[in-house]
Amino acid sequence: MTAEEAQRQPEVEGLTLLRSESSSTGYKGVSFNSGRNYTKPYRARVQRGSKVVHLGSFATAEEAALCYGRTPEAQAAAAAPPEPTAEEALRQAEAEGLTLLRSESSRTGYKCVGVISRSKSKPYKVEVQRGGKLVYLGCFATAEEAALCHARSPEGQAAAASPPEPPPMTVEEVLQQAEAEGLTLLRSESNNSGYKGVTFNGVSKSKPYKVEVQRGGKLAYLGCFATPEEAALCYARTPEAQATQPPTASSRKRKVMSEELPPDVPADMVVILEGQFVDC
Repeated sequence: MTAEEAQRQPEVEGLTLLRSESSSTGYKGVSFNSGRNYTKPYRARVQRGSKVVHLGSFATAEEAALCYGRTPEAQAAAAAPPEPTAEEALRQAEAEGLTLLRSESSRTGYKCVGVISRSKSKPYKVEVQRGGKLVYLGCFATAEEAALCHARSPEGQAAAASPPEPPPMTVEEVLQQAEAEGLTLLRSESNNSGYKGVTFNGVSKSKPYKVEVQRGGKLAYLGCFATPEEAALCYARTPEAQATQPPTASSRKRKVMSEELPPDVPADMVVILEGQFVDC
């Protein structure tokens, strides 16, 4: 079938050849195969469930697009309404009483919305943490539409209903809190943050310091923070860090001279002097 015949056939069958700006062939579901098949270099494939199904190889992109256009997936896509604009997505969120959650740490400006650089038509993806796993919710043409998808999810609605996060602690507040809890912020020359268990994560702008701890043979993620000191406080609260905490002044033993002991105390006893354990 020639390209002209493939272009006329959809009108006969009442089909639409779906265009795609992100595809090198210009058609959705059609890719160019630069391998050994010189006579049929165009492949038609469709996403069916969680699998990519190969539909065949063809001589022209139009014939491959016709094959794709005959699938239930393509016909459903052709019948779907056009993608909403950013303004329409914002109006729809207001109509549904939803909140598009902003995020300073995201490149898109919205929580759980990332960027797929290889996709031109739908470069914004939505992923949420669900049951300990990262769940993909879809790709969209605008960041606002993607944020609307997230706002409709149970995770998005729960996040919108929860109270706002408190502002990050200042360095002075962290040091005062550590002293109040009797904790030590463990230093580390090998970490780029200067603290044990804390690394600098350049992906997040608002919370660039990540805390991880070795737990049960695995690396457990504890959170991200605005300052290395706040992250170090989080690490210092863990059982692993407390197991390596240096002894406090109240539990530190020291040798004392015999003249420091009361006269009626045997020299081989351990006593407490001025709130300290004393090894006599």
